[in-house]
Amino acid sequence: MTVGDETASTLGIAVARFRLVVFVAGALVTGVMVAFSGVIGFVGLMIPRTARMVVGGSYARVLPVSALLRAFFMLWCDILARTVMAPDDIPVGIVTGLIGGVFFVWLLRRR
Repeated sequence: MTVGDETASTLGIAVARFRLVVFVAGALVTGVMVAFSGVIGFVGLMIPRTARMVVGGSYARVLPVSALLRAFFMLWCDILARTVMAPDDIPVGIVTGLIGGVFFVWLLRRR
């Protein structure tokens, strides 16, 4: 699939079916990961994707940028969770889940 749709179809791959299977498998893996680790674990999927969109595909750049973005993202989510309903706190997982859900839907609808 990385060589293009035409080349993949000439090699005998049903492109539409393959994309559907990969999409469903990705959604299931994401759902299982979030179910086991909680919504904060979704940050581990969302932030590296964002870092890759910003700096390109080189892991020498993606890893440090991803680490910094995760730290800033969690910091701002925690600040938001503490100030939205002050003096009470809401769980930071709710904030990351809302932002992550919107991001995931945007990412799916982008193409």
